[in-house]
Amino acid sequence: EKEADYRIYSVLSYFVVLVIIGFPVWWYTTRVYRANLPIDEMYKGVYSNRANKEFGIPLSLEYDILVSFVHPDPASLTIDVSGREIDRNLQPFLKILSSVTNFIVKSQWLYLTDLGVFPQKILDHYALRENQLPHIISPLETKLWSHLSPRPTLNLVVYFPQCSTPLYIYNDKNEQVKTNAFLSPTWGGIYIVNPDNSSCEAKVFQPNIQQIVSTFVTQLQHLFKMSGLSEDNVRELKIKKAEEMLDSTRRTLKSLAQLLSEINSIVISDEVGEKISIAVENADQAETFLKNGDVDNGLRHAKVAFSHSEEAFSDPSLLALLYFPQDQKYAVYIPLFLPIMIPVFMSLTLVKKWHASHRLKRLKVD
Repeated sequence: EKEADYRIYSVLSYFVVLVIIGFPVWWYTTRVYRANLPIDEMYKGVYSNRANKEFGIPLSLEYDILVSFVHPDPASLTIDVSGREIDRNLQPFLKILSSVTNFIVKSQWLYLTDLGVFPQKILDHYALRENQLPHIISPLETKLWSHLSPRPTLNLVVYFPQCSTPLYIYNDKNEQVKTNAFLSPTWGGIYIVNPDNSSCEAKVFQPNIQQIVSTFVTQLQHLFKMSGLSEDNVRELKIKKAEEMLDSTRRTLKSLAQLLSEINSIVISDEVGEKISIAVENADQAETFLKNGDVDNGLRHAKVAFSHSEEAFSDPSLLALLYFPQDQKYAVYIPLFLPIMIPVFMSLTLVKKWHASHRLKRLKVD
């Protein structure tokens, strides 16, 4: 009888360790942690119609401006220009937009590089037709290092044709484009600068910096869809960017909330939860300021909301358990626990019989 009691105590100890203690500990340590989130607020928002949205540069708080000098024949002609000069002369314009977004100006030289198209010869020069312009960007982009930056890049390219092949852009009406430049709304602009005869004879060409900068400023205005540089134009740009950031923030938060409801294995750490809360709070404040006409504070809070929503959505910790879903967790642990649990649960019948026998003995004694 004493040996039977020891056996019963052993079964009970196994049951306590495996079921009462072990199972909750296993469940707690393998659960997907999620911080408290304002789910209802994440679903809130009025969204603009994207079908009516014009294509343009991606929305960002920072942009790289990559100035590229393309020189196909450096052996025959020396170009006397530097990226620092372009940067210094661009700063007055960039300072006007500094309250909206930040810019980092970079420059590079590409030698022995052609445009990748075959212009048509007209009298003493060559004509680049309008339908050829889109075919210039793709081969040229492969040689730029704009894709190495984490920020969106606005490409500003100066192309210096060879002295023997002066190049001019013609529109679809067979008219020569006065600016000799063209723009891609989602990429940037290209400006073709032909060396003059005296520079070709001297084999040194010093382009007009002010003309290059003026062309780039015009192209940047078109990229940001600005009709001018007055205070009203800048204010209009601030309102537009604030509204775009708010719209993007609301969409990002709603997408994240939908993902959380559909995929249970997404982890939300306290850090990510804090970013989401900050994004929701600042988005609400930005909407209030914009409704009251306070554009500067509205833009400031919209920037904070936009940056934190993007950081939360792209945080790598969200994917920590994405490739270890619940069904795989059960597939791994059930073969481990089941062989152990079956004998324990079957032994509970002995505990039941032992308890019944002890109860019966006590009744007889009474």
